[in-house]
Amino acid sequence: MRNFKKKYLQDKYIFIFLGAAIIAVGTFGFRDHLYKLGQTEDTVDTFEDTMPAQCENGDWIEFPDMTGANQYEKFLGKEKLSYDEAHSTLTSEDGTKNFITDERYSLFFFVGRNVQIDGYKLKNGEIYAKKVKCIGAESDKNALYTRRKLMSYIKENINSLALEQAPHDVWQVENFYFVNDADLYVEYETEGSFMEEAPYDAHLWLIRVSEWSGDIPVIKTLAYIQEDPDDFDKNIVKQGEDIYKNTKNMTIYEFDDEMNQWVLQ
Repeated sequence: MRNFKKKYLQDKYIFIFLGAAIIAVGTFGFRDHLYKLGQTEDTVDTFEDTMPAQCENGDWIEFPDMTGANQYEKFLGKEKLSYDEAHSTLTSEDGTKNFITDERYSLFFFVGRNVQIDGYKLKNGEIYAKKVKCIGAESDKNALYTRRKLMSYIKENINSLALEQAPHDVWQVENFYFVNDADLYVEYETEGSFMEEAPYDAHLWLIRVSEWSGDIPVIKTLAYIQEDPDDFDKNIVKQGEDIYKNTKNMTIYEFDDEMNQWVLQ
């Protein structure tokens, strides 16, 4: 990932913890184990692929139950999850609770999101998440409809909306980063740049959409940012002020060609 993106994009990392030790005796046993391990990986991958849609639908996302769960105190609460880099743990926003789930799965998708958690309080104080449900803007039907409408409009009209003409080809929108329902970053670049066949020309356009004129969003430019071609560790604010440059946990949408829609990340 290029430094330009690292500085501005959400600090969200998706990890899958398998936690399985390969102990095998003989060729057949080893192959059998690898087969079962592959099935587990496929199950986890499929499960995580469905999480964005379940989150947007406001569905409970259910993780495996834990052994001996009936001996622990039940936990049900509304939280906003954070990632504690120093301890590599997922915590509540105030840092008073640590959250875990089955070691094969990850809760990192929920970092920065408002969620409801149904699980168990363990003896060591950790909270085991059995079920998680998104309850923030991602699952608000009206907000989601407006966001999808906005993203489709910008994607289809980026070459007339962009503040500069594309240097090599036409602009293509790659990602949207919502700070809130009004303010967001639009990341766009040329196809050649995206495929690394041409000089890197990605741009971040920070905009505010506080109203609509019929089906047309009224767009105000807050900042226009691009990478410094002479120093990839630096970025150039060509217009306005990047007031959200240190903001983490923005809501990210990336276009999925197979689904032909913007998918929550």
